[in-house]
Amino acid sequence: MNHVAMRLADGTPFFIGIVFTCIGALLLLRFGGGTIRKISSALARIGMFFVLISATPLPVWAYGIWFLVCIAGLRMGKSTKATRSRRIVAACVLIAANIGFFIVEAPYHRIKRLTVPDGVKVYVIGDSLSAGIGDDYRHWPEVLGGITGLTVVNLAQAGATTHDAIQQAHEITESDCVVIVEIGGNDLLGGTGAAEFRSQLEILISTLRKAQHQIMIIELPLLPFKNGYGAAQRNVAARHGAVLIPKRCLARILGATSGTFDSLHLTQEGHNALAGVISTAIRIRSER
Repeated sequence: MNHVAMRLADGTPFFIGIVFTCIGALLLLRFGGGTIRKISSALARIGMFFVLISATPLPVWAYGIWFLVCIAGLRMGKSTKATRSRRIVAACVLIAANIGFFIVEAPYHRIKRLTVPDGVKVYVIGDSLSAGIGDDYRHWPEVLGGITGLTVVNLAQAGATTHDAIQQAHEITESDCVVIVEIGGNDLLGGTGAAEFRSQLEILISTLRKAQHQIMIIELPLLPFKNGYGAAQRNVAARHGAVLIPKRCLARILGATSGTFDSLHLTQEGHNALAGVISTAIRIRSER
């Protein structure tokens, strides 16, 4: 069940939905029979449903335009009086709308790299995903230090929220460091509203940027209709030039059979996997 939930949360439904909707549009373009029209309409509607439940944090207005365009294209193409030219227009409208959505979202699923000087100190701000809960594992910040050869200081605390993370940020007395922010799970599960989460995250990242830190934010896996939390992370990251680790990375570790021991907290294999992902996002520049 956790594997299924994390597949919902990693953004996969968005791309499945795009594919289904485009297949429906292509069937609408190729065939004119009534049965095929019904099949194409059903596929397109299923695709639209997957996109809507994917919690992809695109703007509400973009969803509105996309939805209206898709509905208009379906109605135009499935009409029993639709000519071939009309079906072509309808199919093109559907495909264009979905390709547009794909182009906007796809870059967020690519791991971008942060170039840092050799010897830079790395701080981790976070909750129990990074701090553990009394276990004896080598937590991912420690593993990351071993992989990269950098000094990694783990400030994470079990149960921390974004508000608590602001206090963690004040513990960093140096400037020009790298700060990896893994926070928000307790806000999400604890019922903190998306607007409040965004406000606290803005304070946190602003505090770090004032000290000239380079920032990396681990995106939250999002279940259906929790778009606001993802939008907050993306908007704040864009404002401050932070690098985002795509939500699919953490979601797939949490959804792996051996990645967690309780669906939320990492096993040693999970810690190793997360450290491996983050290490690929860090490019170390030699100063010599």
